[in-house]
Amino acid sequence: MSAPSKTRLAWLDRFKAPTPDDLLAPFNKQSSALIDHTRQKLRSVDGVKEDLGWHGVWNWTFSFRVPGEERPWAYLIPDPARPRVSIPVMDEMIPDLPVRKLSKFVRDGLTHAPLVDGVRWASWDLLSKTQADEIVSLAQLRLKLAIAER
Repeated sequence: MSAPSKTRLAWLDRFKAPTPDDLLAPFNKQSSALIDHTRQKLRSVDGVKEDLGWHGVWNWTFSFRVPGEERPWAYLIPDPARPRVSIPVMDEMIPDLPVRKLSKFVRDGLTHAPLVDGVRWASWDLLSKTQADEIVSLAQLRLKLAIAER
């Protein structure tokens, strides 16, 4: 008698590229809808291209790029235990952002983000469409600043 095989989550399998549907399969209907909503909002920004790639500690992750940017502008991490969004923000941009106008949820994410080589790697758990929209608004502000600095 053979032992039952363990099915590995698509999100964890580095050697098999998943489809977006594979990544969303472990989520319940509500979480899947929230991830889809966030992806749609991030893709709706002019010039943004969505990619699906292996990003080390984040495993398979959606990244969103805009022309002229060195690194992705945003990441959507479909971790079945804790889906989240990460927006890398250059530390020098923080004073130019309207931080006081941002919600406490978004402000706290920026304030407590790890700083690595001049970049604040802010990330937020995806909890609601309202909060996802606030995160996308910050990402759009960050993008406008980056374009203005070129």
